[in-house]
Parts: sequence; C-alpha cells; structure tokens
Amino acid sequence: MDFQTKPEICEYMVGLLHDTDLCVLEPTPGEGNLVKALKAAGHHVTAPKYFYDLPQSYYHAVVMNPPFTPMKEGYRILQACLALAPIVIALMPWLTVINSERRSQMLYHYGIRSITHLPRSAFPGTRVQTCILHLHKDWCNPIMFHFYGQEKWVHATEDSDGQF
Repeated sequence: MDFQTKPEICEYMVGLLHDTDLCVLEPTPGEGNLVKALKAAGHHVTAPKYFYDLPQSYYHAVVMNPPFTPMKEGYRILQACLALAPIVIALMPWLTVINSERRSQMLYHYGIRSITHLPRSAFPGTRVQTCILHLHKDWCNPIMFHFYGQEKWVHATEDSDGQF
C-alpha cells in the first residue's frame, strides 16, 4: 500500500518553516504533496527521483515523509538529511524517537524543536503511529510537544498546578 501525506498535514509541515523563499529539499517526493505545498508557500524545491542520486548541495531545510518500508531505509535517509540542512522536518514513526536510545540521542544532540503527535487517522489503513519531528540544528531551548486536534493544531500546556 502507498501512504501519501495528506495535503493538510503537508501544509502544517511547511508552516513550521517560518521563512519563505528558502531552498528546500524533499528527498522522498512520492506523488509530490509536500512539493506542491512547499512551492505554494514560495520555496525553491529540489525533489530528486532517487535520494541517493542527489547532488551534494546546501539547503536551508529538508521537509520529508520518508518510506516506512523498510524503515531502516527511512532512518538512513533521515540521518543523511541531518548533514544537508540546519532544519529538518520529518514525518516519522513514533518508534524513531522511542525505540532506540542511540537514535533518540542523535536527534536530541542535533536539536529537537518540537514533536507533533499525529492520530492514527492521519494514515487510514496503517497501524503505524506517526509524529512530525521538527529538528533545528543546535536547538537547546525546551522541546515543544503538539497534538493534532479534530480541526486544528493545539499545543500542550501546563496549568498553574504543573498538570497538563
């Protein structure tokens, strides 16, 4: 089965880029939903047919939804992209963060700006729980955690008693 990123999720991911007119790499374009959203937002997009044929270049950001099958390939692409840009926005399985101490340490040391939890309904027909990682090189401020709500994106916040 082919699981493409829904346009509304693409728009959210592109919205994490707070600037416009950036040189952005989409290393795994699939049908091009992320490419369309990036171009609509005014970015210059490189979207190679095959990631490993990519000429070495500088990018302001990488925005991607790499393949989850085999997941080892998705992890390999994510790690390679960390060397290509100071900002990486990646739709990944939750296991990327929680299933490997070495991988979670690599992401933490690169800089995790936020993690957005996506509901299972984001990809109907799959059992893989997903999230959006917003990585920003050398980010050392608190990590934000976001939830995808029914009709809008909401932020997790503490109340006055320190409870969520």
